[in-house]
Amino acid sequence: MIYKYRSASLLLSGLRALERRLPRQHEKYPYIAEELYNTQAGYYGELEYDRYMKEVRTAHPHAILHDLYLHHDGIHFQIDSLYISPESITISEIKNRADQIKVTAKPTQFLQVDKQGSTKIIRSPIAEIERKKQFLEKWLHQRNFQIPVTGIVVFAYNNQMIIEGEPSLPIMSSYDAPTYFRAQIVENYLLTGAEIQKLANALIGAHREFNPFPLLSYYKIAPDNLKNGVFCSDCKQPCVMMWMNRRWQCRSCGKRESSSHLAAIDEWFMLMPGKLTNKAFSKFAGIPNRHTAKRMLAQSMLRHQGIGRGSRYEPL
Repeated sequence: MIYKYRSASLLLSGLRALERRLPRQHEKYPYIAEELYNTQAGYYGELEYDRYMKEVRTAHPHAILHDLYLHHDGIHFQIDSLYISPESITISEIKNRADQIKVTAKPTQFLQVDKQGSTKIIRSPIAEIERKKQFLEKWLHQRNFQIPVTGIVVFAYNNQMIIEGEPSLPIMSSYDAPTYFRAQIVENYLLTGAEIQKLANALIGAHREFNPFPLLSYYKIAPDNLKNGVFCSDCKQPCVMMWMNRRWQCRSCGKRESSSHLAAIDEWFMLMPGKLTNKAFSKFAGIPNRHTAKRMLAQSMLRHQGIGRGSRYEPL
């Protein structure tokens, strides 16, 4: 049974907004574009795994939780997916990699081989699992759950994999994962169905989504480097809209609507350091009339605090 589903991360939403507003000639644009590509690819790969895991049916009780962000003793750790059975917990470390994957032993290395035969070493998913396993075991022990923790490495798609030697953890594709879990035979019932449910709910209650905002501080980018304006949501290329006759109008596709600035407000809180004021929003959204900007903020779902020059807006 799936107890927790996956949704797009705050980081992914923020990177999409940052990539749209950062000029292409900016020195950090290539890095931000690569960050967006990798984050987006990782998310799509995880969704592919989730799609197959819907097929898991077992005679024994189990719980599946996707995308957990936990902390223990001041350390935060993220788990792509967790499978809880009556006798063990399995961490799934999901990778979305193109090209051929080669795994060598002694020492264990993961190599990505492209079509031209060029090879590069990628960070070991097994090492990542071992790190997360240690923190999860401590988290469980603190809450009096006594159950072994193991892990599997999952490649989202059917990459051609060459595995030399015997890896310390199973390596498979998303397509094979449901069969792997269905084939598990439970011999030692350490957790009852009720206890599995209790543990799953405890994990969900402890989950706190990673919040990297504001991204300009996170990536050390000056606010003045961004493009200002309200962008059309229909155009593939960033296109600034105009405020005309109480409507936003796209200069490219002609789209007209009254609420396009709401997306700009969301992007402010994703990207910008400091307080959201009428003056700051006027500049960020490219609204020359401060009274229009003030009216837009007042009619939005925001908490208004302060008066005069101390006036500011915060999310509810």
